[in-house]
Amino acid sequence: MSIVISDVIKQLETLYLKHLAAFDKDPNGLHIGNVNRPLTKVLVTLDVTKSVVEEAIEKGANLIVAHHPFIFRPLANINTNTPKGKIVELCIKHDICVYAMHTNFDIAKNGMNDCLAQTIGLENIQPLIPTKREEYSKLVIYTPATHSDSIRQVMSEAGVGQIGNYSHCTFASTGIGSFKPLDGSQPFSGNVNEVELVEEVKLEGVIPTALVGSAIAKIKSVHPYEEMAYDVYALNVTMPDAQYGLGRMGQVPTPLKAVDYIKHVKKSLKIENARFVGSLDKTIKTVAIIGGSGASYIGPVKAKKVDLFITGDVGFHDAQDAQDMGLNVLDVGHHAEYVMKEHVAAILNELFGEIATASVISTEPFQFV
Repeated sequence: MSIVISDVIKQLETLYLKHLAAFDKDPNGLHIGNVNRPLTKVLVTLDVTKSVVEEAIEKGANLIVAHHPFIFRPLANINTNTPKGKIVELCIKHDICVYAMHTNFDIAKNGMNDCLAQTIGLENIQPLIPTKREEYSKLVIYTPATHSDSIRQVMSEAGVGQIGNYSHCTFASTGIGSFKPLDGSQPFSGNVNEVELVEEVKLEGVIPTALVGSAIAKIKSVHPYEEMAYDVYALNVTMPDAQYGLGRMGQVPTPLKAVDYIKHVKKSLKIENARFVGSLDKTIKTVAIIGGSGASYIGPVKAKKVDLFITGDVGFHDAQDAQDMGLNVLDVGHHAEYVMKEHVAAILNELFGEIATASVISTEPFQFV
């Protein structure tokens, strides 16, 4: 069966929920194109540049998945004689979709900051700056006893009953359901205008509230009743691993002096240059990391009492503030986020087969001279 571009996007939005974005107007989602076309190939990139689009054309990819939004601020017009306009024109001419996962990807599990933390080898990784707690609901489905096993399986596949390291966590109770099919109905059992009593099973389990709608749709598609009976209850609970946050913090497997640990980070991220604020003699045991521009979080990171804060785009006065408060900071640049390319491509290939490739184009604008 052929894959449609929207199939890939739906999967990405299941993994990296859009509502996790750090701010309401973060331009996550589709920027260019028609998602209803059959997918040819996916090109994963950090940024969308003209060279990246040309690479997509060369490789036969009609979906570009980027981390940095191509259209960050609303465009007043599309002038195809401007750099951005030329990219839009090129994408439209070659039927290429552009899709962006920005701060929702930063914050989500197995997203940007988990990828960075894993790349430099941190252990016991946890969210750094809490942002959102996943809201949970309880979904209750009523089904004929004859279909309870199949309905339970579909519920679990739709995300019901995931608690920590356990899945398929549901509870079943039995009872007698009643209904009277009215004129115009096509009942699964019973007769029109006669009350029917059926042995039913009540299946229930917890689910992220954001997934309730899609779960109900999936269950309805296989439920035998013409009108499926169900309940949804909001829960004021926190499930294991339900706290999301920007950045990550963790432990270094083998503590090192800062001068040596910096060498390890540069080698892990495959970067030649980095800027450092602090003491090179400091022993590094705990590390915080925020991909991209994390200088505005210097204060909250200091409160975490980590030995080193790794981020990018640290300004002069931010560096002075860090120095004054005794926080060691390693500026690895914004482009260090490029590690997401292989990461996301591997995830898509595992889910769909060999459909994705990481862009080989460097979008680093700086040269170090």
